[in-house]
Order: sequence, then C-alpha cells, then structure tokens
Amino acid sequence: MIWSVILVKHLIKGTANLSFFNCQSYKTVQEIQCKLFVVKLISQRFRCSGIITNHKNAQRFKTSELHPASYTDMISEINAVFPVVIEEIQKALREGKRIPEYLTMQQIEELLNVETKSGRLKYLAYLFKKEKIKLSDLLKKERKRNLRLNRTASLNDESQPSHIQYGLGRNSLLLRLEKRTMNQFYNLKLANALLFGQKIVIDLDYDDYMRQKERRDCAAQLRLLYSINRENHFPYDLYFCNAKPSYHCVQYLRQEMPNIDDSFINLTEQSYVDIFPKEKLIYLSPHATESLKTYDHSAIYIIGGFVDIVKKKQISVDKAKEVGIKSYSLPLDDHIVWGLGSRSLSINQVFEIMMTMKNTGNWKKAFQYVPSRK
Repeated sequence: MIWSVILVKHLIKGTANLSFFNCQSYKTVQEIQCKLFVVKLISQRFRCSGIITNHKNAQRFKTSELHPASYTDMISEINAVFPVVIEEIQKALREGKRIPEYLTMQQIEELLNVETKSGRLKYLAYLFKKEKIKLSDLLKKERKRNLRLNRTASLNDESQPSHIQYGLGRNSLLLRLEKRTMNQFYNLKLANALLFGQKIVIDLDYDDYMRQKERRDCAAQLRLLYSINRENHFPYDLYFCNAKPSYHCVQYLRQEMPNIDDSFINLTEQSYVDIFPKEKLIYLSPHATESLKTYDHSAIYIIGGFVDIVKKKQISVDKAKEVGIKSYSLPLDDHIVWGLGSRSLSINQVFEIMMTMKNTGNWKKAFQYVPSRK
C-alpha cells in the first residue's frame, strides 16, 4: 500500500497528473478499488470536482451550488462582496444568462475584484464562452481518438483478404513525424537564434495600465507570438524585459506557458536599456510622429506588451523619450485602406509584421497579417 501513501502526498502537494491514475498499471481489482477510494476521499477533502493539480485553476466549484462557506476555508479573509456576487450569479442563472457551470478559485478571486455588476456579468459570459470552447475541443479530441482506434482496428483485421495496404504503419514511403521530433527541430532553430539571430524585445512594463481582462489577453497574445516565432524558418532571439514576478500579466503568462523557463525565451526583470546599447534600440509605438520606412537588421526593436481595449493611453512614446531611445510607428496608412474596424493591432500581429519584414523586406507582404475588417 506504499503507492497509496505516495498518491496522497502527490494530491496534497498538487503534483499528481493523469498518468498516475492509469488503471492498467494495477493488477488486481482490490488495488483499483482502493485507489479510487483514495481519490474520492481526497477530492471530497478539497471539495473539488476533479483531480487536483499544481495550481488553483483545478479547484473547481459548481456555480449553481456556490455559497460563502465553500470560500472561507480556502481564503483567510472573506471578501464582503462575495455574498452579493453569489446572489448576482443565482439571479443570472434563473434568468438563463450565460454563466459557466464551474468556477475555479482564481476565477472567483478575479470576479471579486471586478467593481461593477455589468463588468462581473461580462466576465462570467467570457468564462462561459471559454468553458464551451474547451468542452468542444474535448469532444473533437474524443472523436479523433475513436476514429484512430477504428482505423487501427480495421488495419489489424486479419479476416480481410490479403492485399497491399498503404498508409502509416503499412506500405508507405513516408514515416510518421513524431511530436518529439518536431519539438527538437523547433528548439534547434531557437537555440541557433539565441546565438546568431536578431534580437527583439517585448516590454512587459505595462501591468499597472491594464485591467484584468487586458492582462489575460496580453498573456494569450504572447503565447501566440512565441508559437509564431518558433515555427518560423529564421526566428528572433526573444527578450521579455521588465517581467517582474509580481505583475499579473507575467503570472498569467506562466499559466499560459508553464514551461517558459525552458522555452529559449529570455525572461528577465531587467530593463532593455540595461541589457542593450541605447543607440541600437527602436521602440515601436502607434503614437510616434515618425513612421518606419525601412527595416534595420542591426537594430533591436521593442514591442510594447500592452493591450489597451479602451484606446485612451499613449504611454509608449513617453517611455521611449524618458530613457532616450528612438521611437517609430508602423507605416499603416501608407499601405492599408482602413475600413470601419479598429485601427489597433494585437501584439502578435505587430510581431508577424516585423518578422515578415525581416525575412522579405516587403511592406505589402508584411501587412497581410492585418485583418481585412480593419
């Protein structure tokens, strides 16, 4: 029964994972029953609806059954707004509004920090949509898994008449490209960029200027930016500067990218002016008076890690002036016919524009990443 003690320790520490619960690794029915009993016992202790992992995102509460008592034993200081929020949730459920079925501890804490009722309802609608997308993805994965199992079963069916069968695992000139092999290939390019690639900086010193939703969006855009860079033929050497651990955006980023410390990203609390010579730095700002005409392969461009939904803050130019570095805007008006949509670009879109300019030197190709609705 040593394994059950190990299981309890893992659950309490929050380091258990799904592979630990593979019933095929246990030989007897008694062992399986004992294991399930321990899981049930620990789940009831922590009042969770699933297996506990290493962060409070996994501590889920059923929204329709929320009550203050389920919150006080998790946080030392109860927020006075919490009973009001629960009443709003129950009323929204009765009215059939879009409310997620489950809430995590972190989502509850963020909900309590939203000051207005309309803001809380918008946040709950956002969580509802996110929950449905996740459920849809799980169903797609299950369908693909069933198709794969059916295909494997048909290939292994010996009752069919013998004939040359084409495909992976049968007669084929192509080999299956494993995910591990692809990761090694991408990481090799990133390691090469770390040594010889052009450097680019993402400035994360905007946490105080963003709301919670904007911080989450910023972290999601940075994860997408990393994927774009990783899959490019000639990636940048990425620097995430001013990444203070206390910043909410940095904390969200670590949730989006749990393995960020092993991702060939230079994540540092230092400012870019403390790392690079000022004469090489160019801050890209939509509010700069002078636009960028040509791409400089020897320069180190800085992109602000800033999501400003309400479009009222113009601080990137002031930041550049304060430290004495050049600032340029992208020549959007010279190459884009604007529609009725917003003129703002996401962080990953600006990054893709700069990546394309680095590889092609063609502004027309670079601005293909601006959505047509703009």
